[in-house]
Amino acid sequence: MSQAKSWIETSKVYFDRRVLAVLFLGFSSGLPLLLVFSTLSLWLKDEGISKTVIGIFALVRTPYTFKFLWAPLIDRLPFPFLAARLGRRRAWVVATQLALMAAILALATTTPSLTPGLTAVLAVVVAFCSASQDIVIDAYRIEILSEEQQGAGAAMVVNGYRVGMLMAGAGAISLADVLSWHAVYSIMAAMVVVGLVTILLSPEPQEPAGGMPDGDQAGGRWGWLQGAVVAPFSDFMRRDGWVFILLFIMLYKLGDAYLGVMANPFYVEMGFSKNEI
Repeated sequence: MSQAKSWIETSKVYFDRRVLAVLFLGFSSGLPLLLVFSTLSLWLKDEGISKTVIGIFALVRTPYTFKFLWAPLIDRLPFPFLAARLGRRRAWVVATQLALMAAILALATTTPSLTPGLTAVLAVVVAFCSASQDIVIDAYRIEILSEEQQGAGAAMVVNGYRVGMLMAGAGAISLADVLSWHAVYSIMAAMVVVGLVTILLSPEPQEPAGGMPDGDQAGGRWGWLQGAVVAPFSDFMRRDGWVFILLFIMLYKLGDAYLGVMANPFYVEMGFSKNEI
């Protein structure tokens, strides 16, 4: 009986309002990924785009790879106007989500067979907004949760992310069997509202980690650059085996990256319907 009581007490952390908020933010974070990956590949296939061009479209996800380049800016700088009303972290979440919704809606208006270049550019914009949203949602999650809640928060954000991916993958592809791709992508854009409502109903972290310390302000631009960019990389590179860790991060999903973009076109050529996929 005591073990059961202990389990119940432990599981209560998952019903904390802040941990539940992280779940819904994870959904918003995971939703856009497949919209510029395997789901987009199926749309391109339906439009009669060649497999070579579909393979090249994999490059639109490049912002996810290089988001560390602008992460220090999002981490340290307040978003104009919104930060004064919402706080630094929430302002960035709202800004990136609004931009993401607009980008997905713009992508929905394109016709890849007629304007493949415009489709590619807007897909890059979607990926950029999505990657930027990931940066600030990760920061918000770490700062809003207590140390004891970090494990539960990590679990919840991953589960939310997976549900978002399922919605943009299986959900979007199933909808495409009965609706146009333009309508499907418009519906996906509307679903970003889940994260938007969540962050508006959630509090701002009281003392965000990574804020502009007094030392950064006193040191001017170089002090800011030192604290925001140089110091984190220096700290990482002082750790044992950092080169192998970096190589592992870069390479461990490489096969999925190459295969995933061509999987759905392959299923279509095999004769599978969208519902079966």
